[in-house]
Amino acid sequence: MGKKRRQEPKTSIVAVVWHDAHDDGSYAWVEKEQIDPDPYMVISVGILLPSDTKPNHVSVARSIADVHLDHILHIPTGMVQSVTVLGVLEDFSAQG
Repeated sequence: MGKKRRQEPKTSIVAVVWHDAHDDGSYAWVEKEQIDPDPYMVISVGILLPSDTKPNHVSVARSIADVHLDHILHIPTGMVQSVTVLGVLEDFSAQG
């Protein structure tokens, strides 16, 4: 039997579509009918971090270098509408 080669973790580049909490921009009293009922949609693109990074959140980082991460965004899973994988770095350790 041949030796099993250790599988390197895959690093996914993702687009996360999510509904953000937001202010409706009113500076005075408004009537209920004046409130925009549509959600505030946001698309964030980054490096998907493991699901155990922060429980009940989708976490993405803007940059990664060795064990260091930069500009991490934690989005509560209840706000996430979709996560689309845009690309995969098969062997991130060999990238730099």
